Amino acid sequence: MRIFLYSLVLFFGYCASTYAAFSQLVSKEVKFKESAPEFYQDTIASLSFPIEFTNQAEFNHLADSQGFSSQELEQQLQWLARVYLEPGIGVDDAMDKAQQVMTQLEIIADTPYDKAYLLMLEGRKIGREKQDYQQAITHYQQALGHLKASEDLATQLLLHSIHYQLGDLYRITLQKNAALTHLNQYRELAYQFRDDYLIAKAEATLGRLYGSEDQFAKALQHYTEAIRLAEGLDKPFLNAILSLRLARVYRDLKSWDEALTYAHKAADGFTKIGKDNYLSSAMTVIAMVYGEQERWNQAIDYYLNAQQIDVKRGNLTGQALNLHNLGEAYFNNKEPERALNNLIKANGLFLQKKSKHYLIYNDLLIAQVASQLNDWSMVNAYAAKAFVLAREKKLPEQMFEALQYKTRALKELGDIDKALAALEELISLSQYFEQENQKPSDYSPSVLAEQQLKLQLSQLQASNKVQEKQAHQFRLAASIIFIVSLLLALVGVNQWRGKAKLKQQLTNLKQKVNQEPISQLPGYHGFIAVMSQGEDIAQLALLSLDEGHKLDQTLGAEIYLETKARLMDTLSRALEGEAYLIRPGLILLCLKKLTPQQILLEQIRSLLDEQSQTRGAHFKLGCIRVPLLGNPDIKVAPDTYFNVLQMLVAGAMSLGTQKDCYVSITPLNFAPAAILSNPLYLHLEKGISRGLVKVECNENKALIHWPKWQEANDAEST
Repeated sequence: MRIFLYSLVLFFGYCASTYAAFSQLVSKEVKFKESAPEFYQDTIASLSFPIEFTNQAEFNHLADSQGFSSQELEQQLQWLARVYLEPGIGVDDAMDKAQQVMTQLEIIADTPYDKAYLLMLEGRKIGREKQDYQQAITHYQQALGHLKASEDLATQLLLHSIHYQLGDLYRITLQKNAALTHLNQYRELAYQFRDDYLIAKAEATLGRLYGSEDQFAKALQHYTEAIRLAEGLDKPFLNAILSLRLARVYRDLKSWDEALTYAHKAADGFTKIGKDNYLSSAMTVIAMVYGEQERWNQAIDYYLNAQQIDVKRGNLTGQALNLHNLGEAYFNNKEPERALNNLIKANGLFLQKKSKHYLIYNDLLIAQVASQLNDWSMVNAYAAKAFVLAREKKLPEQMFEALQYKTRALKELGDIDKALAALEELISLSQYFEQENQKPSDYSPSVLAEQQLKLQLSQLQASNKVQEKQAHQFRLAASIIFIVSLLLALVGVNQWRGKAKLKQQLTNLKQKVNQEPISQLPGYHGFIAVMSQGEDIAQLALLSLDEGHKLDQTLGAEIYLETKARLMDTLSRALEGEAYLIRPGLILLCLKKLTPQQILLEQIRSLLDEQSQTRGAHFKLGCIRVPLLGNPDIKVAPDTYFNVLQMLVAGAMSLGTQKDCYVSITPLNFAPAAILSNPLYLHLEKGISRGLVKVECNENKALIHWPKWQEANDAEST
C-alpha cells in the first residue's frame, strides 16, 4: 500500500511539473507572437554575451557558467535566433545576428527536434531575406519530416509554428489547398493546447485564408470565434490584427463604412503599440476602400503614407506593393504617365526580391497602362512576361488576360502571324473557361447578416461578462461602504455641522475678498477671479472720473455708496458686462462684446449724464481687447491686463481735464510677448516707441505723455 501511495505521489508530481513546464512554453509562445520586441529584450537580458563555443564540451561549460543546464541554454538560443528573424524588433543587422546564432546551434544539434528547429529557422530566414518562398517551403517540409515520430509537448508546439508558417507561405504563393491543409493542422494543435490566445490566432488565420478565396461567410465565422476569445484577453496586438482582418473582409464585401471603421481602429491600435509594419497594412486597406469608391485622391494619400512607413523600415516588398497600388490609383485617376513610372519602379523591386507571384499582376497592369499610352512594344513585352509567369504558376485567368493584351499589341504592331497565333491560344483558353465549372460562392446577404449578428453577439456577451463582474464587485464594495458609513455616521454628523458652519464662513470671506472694502461692491479681486476663470470677455475698459476720486468726501458715505451702486448697475446693464469698483472714481468694465472705442466713450458719457452727481463730469477711458496679443497660445495674467489699463488711463489724463478722452492700444501680430513683461511701464513704452504697438485716441496721440518707469528706490527719493 505504501509503495502504491508513493508511486501515486510521484506520478502526480511528475504530471504537475510537466504541465508547469508546458504552460511556461505556451506562455512564451504567446508573448513571442504578441510582442516580439519585448520578448527580445527579455531573452537577451537572460543571457551573458558573447556566446561562443566550438564543440559540445565548450557549450556545456558555457551553460554551467551562465547558470543554465545545456538543454535550457539551447532553448534560449533557439528562441533568440527565432526572434532575430521577426520584423520590427529594433535590432540592426538582425539577419546577420540570427545567422550567427544558427551557426552556433548547428554545432550542438544532435536530436530530430534540434535539426527540425534549425530547418524552420533557415526556412524563415530565406523567406524573409530572399523572398524565395519555394525554397523556404522545402526547408519547412524537411523540418516536418524530422518530427513525425515525436509527440512530446515541445515538439507539438514546434509543429504548431511550422504548420502556421507553411500554411502562410502556401497562401502567399496561391496554393490554396495546401495552405488550408496546414492551417487546419495549425488550428487543431492550438485547440489541443487549450490556450485562448493561440486558438484566436488560429481562427483568425483561417478567416484570412477564406477571405482571400472570397468565401466571406466562412471568413466571418472564423473571425467571430477569434473575436469572442480575444475579448477576454488583454492583448492589444491581437485585437488590432483582428480589426485589420475584419476590415479586409468588409472591404471585399463592399461594406465601406464597416471596413473604414475597423481599418482605422486597427491603425490606432498599431500606432499605440509601435507596430509600423502592420500600420502600413492598415493604411493600405484604408486606401483600397477609398479606391473601391473611386475616391482616388484620398486613396493616393494613404498609399503614400504606407510607402513612407515601408521606406523608413527598409521593407522592399512593402515598397514594391505600395508602388504597384499607387500605379493602379494614378491610372484610375487619369494620370497614366505617373502610373507607369510607379509600376516600373515596383517591377524592379519585385525582380530584385524574386516575387514572381506579384510580378504577374504588375506586368499585366503595365501592359494595360501602356496600351492606353499606345506604346504597343511595351504592351507586347510585358504581356509576354506575364503570360510566361502565369503559365508557370498555373493561373489561367491571368494567362487569358495576358493573351488579350498580347494579341492586341501584335495586331497594332502589324505582326499578323504572331497575332493570329496568340488569338488561337486565346480561343483555346476561352473554351477551357467555358468547360470549367465555376466555383460556388457561399456568400449571400442573409449569411453575411447572420455572421455579423454572431460577431455582435459575441462582443455583447464578452461585454456582459465584464459588466457582471464589475457589478458584483460594485455590490460588494457598496455593502462594505454602507456598513462603514453607518458606523461613522454618529461621529460624522457633528463634524458635518461644524464643517457646514465653517464652509458658510469661508464662502462669506471669499465673497468679501472679491469686494471693494468700504462699499462692499465687486472690486479688484473680483475682477482677478473672473479673468482667472477664463470667462467669455471681449473687451476691458478702465473708467476714471476726473473729479470722481473725491466723491466719497464731497457726497458723504451714504450718498456716495448709493450713487456708485446705481452707476455700476447702469453700466453693467447698458454695456452688457460687469463693473468693478477699484477705488472712488475708478471703475473697471469687463464687456462681453467688442465695441468701437468712440462709441463706448459716447455711451458712457450718456450714462453719466443720467445721474445728477456725475452729470457733466469729464472722464478718461483706457480700452483694450481680450486677448491682448494676437497669438492666443500666449497667456496674459489678469494683473497684467489691469496694469496695462492703468498706464492707458494715465496717458489719457495727460491730455487735459476739460474733455472726455480714451486711449487704446493694439499690439501688432509680430510684437513679442516681452512687451508685457515686468517692468511693464518700461517695456510697453519701448514697444510703443518702436512701433510694435498701435495707439488709438480721440485726441492728438502725439501729445500723450506716458508715465515713466522708476525703480523702487528712485520712487522713494522723489
